[in-house]
Amino acid sequence: FERNESNKRGSMDHYTGSVGVSAKLGFMETYKSRSRLSERNRLERIEDTPDLAFLEAVDRNQLNPKPFGIVRRSGKESEIDIRMFSMGDNYAKAFSEGLKHHNSLQNLNIKSNRLTDIGAQKILSNLNPSQIRFINIAENKLGQKSVNKLVQIIAMKESSLRHLDLEHTNLGGLACIDLCKNITENNSIVFLNLSRNKIGNFAGEALGEMIKYNRSLVKLDLHYNNICGRAALCFYEGLAQNDKLEELDLSWNAQGRSFSEEIPKALSEALRLNSVLKHLDLSYNFFTLKECELISVGLDENHDLLGLHMIGNKCEVDARGFVKPCVNSENVEKGHLYKRILKPHKGTKKSSQLINCWVCEDWVEVVFKWVPGESGPEGSEPLCLHLECDSYQPDLMQKQPSGVFELKRMVPPGDLKFFFTCNTEPIKSNTYKSKALKIPLRKQLDFWGKSEVLSILSVNSLKVPESQVSYETKPRIPGLRYEIAEEELERIEWSIGISLFKDYKFDNDKLTQECFEFDWSYSKLTNLVKDPEDQEAVKQLLSEYYYFIKASFKNLSSMSGFEIPSIGKNVLSEFLNACNVLDQSYSQSDLGVNWNSTILQKEKGQKYNPGGTLVRYEFLEILIRIANDRYVRKGLSEKIAEAVEKLFEEHLINFMKKLDQNIWRMGTYVCEEVDVVLKANKLILDSVFKNYSGKKALPGQKHFVSLEEFRELCNDIGLVKENFGQREIDQCYFQAMMTQKDELYQKRHIEMNFVEFLEALSRAIDTSNPQKFAGMDLGQLSSVLPVEEDSLAKKLENSMPRLLKVCSEEVQDNFRFPTSQTYKKLLYKTK
Repeated sequence: FERNESNKRGSMDHYTGSVGVSAKLGFMETYKSRSRLSERNRLERIEDTPDLAFLEAVDRNQLNPKPFGIVRRSGKESEIDIRMFSMGDNYAKAFSEGLKHHNSLQNLNIKSNRLTDIGAQKILSNLNPSQIRFINIAENKLGQKSVNKLVQIIAMKESSLRHLDLEHTNLGGLACIDLCKNITENNSIVFLNLSRNKIGNFAGEALGEMIKYNRSLVKLDLHYNNICGRAALCFYEGLAQNDKLEELDLSWNAQGRSFSEEIPKALSEALRLNSVLKHLDLSYNFFTLKECELISVGLDENHDLLGLHMIGNKCEVDARGFVKPCVNSENVEKGHLYKRILKPHKGTKKSSQLINCWVCEDWVEVVFKWVPGESGPEGSEPLCLHLECDSYQPDLMQKQPSGVFELKRMVPPGDLKFFFTCNTEPIKSNTYKSKALKIPLRKQLDFWGKSEVLSILSVNSLKVPESQVSYETKPRIPGLRYEIAEEELERIEWSIGISLFKDYKFDNDKLTQECFEFDWSYSKLTNLVKDPEDQEAVKQLLSEYYYFIKASFKNLSSMSGFEIPSIGKNVLSEFLNACNVLDQSYSQSDLGVNWNSTILQKEKGQKYNPGGTLVRYEFLEILIRIANDRYVRKGLSEKIAEAVEKLFEEHLINFMKKLDQNIWRMGTYVCEEVDVVLKANKLILDSVFKNYSGKKALPGQKHFVSLEEFRELCNDIGLVKENFGQREIDQCYFQAMMTQKDELYQKRHIEMNFVEFLEALSRAIDTSNPQKFAGMDLGQLSSVLPVEEDSLAKKLENSMPRLLKVCSEEVQDNFRFPTSQTYKKLLYKTK
């Protein structure tokens, strides 16, 4: 064999590396000439290349030539990554022969390759301890021989090993003891994974000593090892004195539900003393409520641990890092969704459900500000921030010397929702974007011992960018507390004069008499009742009955469906039937004659008299004509006055009293609880009135709500249903209108102003009784006033979300539903 420059294949002098297309082609050429090259190298005492050494071993063992990372298409020359290649022990010896000649190897990943103690020992034997930095031999079945080789690598002074992954390698407690004793003195290993190895209690003391004295380990994974009892106590004793370890996984180790409190107390003390640990996973250790309370005692004093995982224990970790014992925490049924803190999860999205780990979720420090006059009204303190990651619980903002309120908080990246409160009442900031919620937010919040239930339809939002920059905020620093000064309050004495009803002109004797005189003057009764004495007697009787005549007209005229309130013939017939007037003594044909006589107008030009239906004075007139025909013409009465009295007392008055709209007004509507609900939600009511008024107003005329607009509103807010249709809507509209003397030439009686609108809307809501708005149950009024669930005040309160939906966008964005504090301000004043 002549040695020359053109024939150096198979020798280290000619070796160009194990990566790339040329390396793979070279492997094929070497395979073809392996016998000749081997013989040449033996005779000339030339060192084999890794691929030739591997192929020689493959030949000796009569195996197929699979390269197993000896050559590869891509990667670094210093790395071999053949995880899950199913190598097995047969190829392990050949692979180890190739490694013997791989002078630049630093990283070796042979995870899950069906290796046993025999194959693993062969591979580990041919690694260069001063060169190898990364070993992943996880998910292979190791034994004492393999462990001994690892111990040799670790124990050597020149060892460069930094990363050692032995997950699920069947180590057991005894093998772990040998490893731990040597790692204790090692100064190079930074990452150690001993998870899923059934370590148990055997290696507890060795683990404790290792963690106590080792000065290089930064990450340690002990997941699923049943390290409990005495082993856990020893480990936590060592952890308390460790000053290097930053990340630790102790999940699934069954440390909870112990017979004594030693373990949680030892863990608590370790957390109190350790100031370097940044990331800790204690998930699924099944710590009880009491054990979680004990752990939190020491943890509360630790302001360096940034990420803590406690899923599967009777507690939760809040956004500040505090452990909060709770019964309704995640259990083992969700364990399959669990992600370990030291295992990469490439290609998987971050969970939408926060676990409040600042490390895993890359939380960011954000300074929230409220600039009085710019962000919103100046208001009064306390000013609080309510973050979604805090379940919207209040966080007091601090007032700076400049007058600006600030709060620095750690928050998760992404879309963050929040809102502010001023003196417990919700307010929206103009500084941040606003966002309408698809599902209304209802939260019971604790303002330093005082509970408030807030209902929110829109919030502020902020896009928090992902960032890895350092931050000043420390975990487990309690929020500021506001000391609420005790105020001595007294009840405000309620009256109509201080209410929203003050502008409503209620009926009185004077107005009633004026209306009667107006109607009498336009009727043709003076022609019907010719006897002066009888005429005066009739007029006196009608004056006494007129209040109920007017009230009945207002009720009946709203049933005909006309824009101008008037009574149709069918409605009148229904009324007379209900009063038992129509019988053998007085028939429909008699009514027809009286109807035709009545609708003939004495004066032309009555602009708001439709002509084919009865207006108010005509309703008054037809009742007298009916009395005359029923009693006088039949010979039952001599005088019309006597007939009128008989008609009213025997048939009409009892039914008319039921039609009095004032019964509902003064008995249900005009009261303090309704007034405070209307006042607390006046911003909504103003906006609704503005949106549903003005369609029929003349230029320059003050806006009013027409019947058409009121019908539209009731339909838009979902009041219309089987038992509440157009007839009921019209009744609510006209019954709410204030009495007007002149309904013939003036149209004020069909132009609804704001105070009339409030009553009409209240009547509609009370009659329709709509279901509570989806997702909303306000219920704040009952916390300050004793109100029944089916009261008008409660119905109005629960209907406000419906009304808000038809308000302007500005009102929808800015309105915040009243709290108990809102109602208290309307009911009480400072002494």
